[in-house]
Amino acid sequence: MPFIVTPEGKILAQSSTIMKYICKKGGLCPANSFDEATADMISDGVVDLVLQFVKIYYEKDETKKEELKKEFYGTTLPPRLEKYEALLKNRDEGKGFFLGEKLSYADITFFDFFNNFQSKGKEDVPGELEKFPLLVEHYKRVLNVPEINEWVKKRPVTEY
Repeated sequence: MPFIVTPEGKILAQSSTIMKYICKKGGLCPANSFDEATADMISDGVVDLVLQFVKIYYEKDETKKEELKKEFYGTTLPPRLEKYEALLKNRDEGKGFFLGEKLSYADITFFDFFNNFQSKGKEDVPGELEKFPLLVEHYKRVLNVPEINEWVKKRPVTEY
């Protein structure tokens, strides 16, 4: 189980708890409670996608694995991407981040899923986003955050 020890010597566990703690410290959390709930909704939706993707990854039966992939990429992912694009469009016509002009953990979580699991850590925009132009631009916008871009370029090569 992931955990961190804070500078004050306190221990926190669980990935999403750690992420939110660090993001609050780093100014990547929304300022109001509704926007924070929206960021949680986006992030939790991405976690749902990750769990489905992991299920595909670990499936041993190749026939079943192909069925799961077909369901994920054909049935599950497209309507989710439509919803994410609609959320993005509701803020500044999709010209910024999910919650407006300021990057948040929702943007990073979304980018992380597509960069790690779909683009395998490369800078390429994943093909799954091609039919969603606002999400393509969002992906590029997050990738162009200097610290994120630097990490993507220097990160260790891993399978995911």
